[in-house]
Amino acid sequence: MDYVNIDGSLYEARNIISQMDVEDLKKIIANDDEILKIVRNLSEVQQLEVTKESLKENAKRLALKNLDKGPVLIQARQHLSELHDELGQMREEYKTVRRQYEEDTGDANPEMIWVIMQSTASELDRTTDQTADDFFYGEKTEEEVSEFERKFIESRKKAHELKVKAEKLNELMQVSQATQCLQPRGGYGFNEY
Repeated sequence: MDYVNIDGSLYEARNIISQMDVEDLKKIIANDDEILKIVRNLSEVQQLEVTKESLKENAKRLALKNLDKGPVLIQARQHLSELHDELGQMREEYKTVRRQYEEDTGDANPEMIWVIMQSTASELDRTTDQTADDFFYGEKTEEEVSEFERKFIESRKKAHELKVKAEKLNELMQVSQATQCLQPRGGYGFNEY
């Protein structure tokens, strides 16, 4: 931005005044508007007026450009508001699902689940053993033998799967406990066990 060069403007005004006759000088002294005319006609002041008009035009262009972007901005705000509402709904759904999960699992921890899996597998083994013992007493038809065989194999398979899962869970718990022992305490070192 250009600023008025005061020395140059004073020099230019002094030149204009020095070329005036006595009548013109009397008019200037008697009428402030005549002084304003001289000041407005100074080249530096006219240059400032041109700059001022240019700035006005630029501001006007920017305002129109911003107004053109108004609908886009409104649409983007609306979309953001919709996303925010959707996020709020998802958060509430998550809280509901989590609450339901916590109610369903209760105070279950990995050790308790492991014990339940082991006892269920053992109970299945005992049940299939008892079923086998009961089966061997008395005459059986071919159909009864096939049905027994199918149920016996299915029960043994479930018991075996539960035992394998219980063993795997036990391994995971041991690994988890071992890694917890290696985690730094308060950032100062490792736990010693």
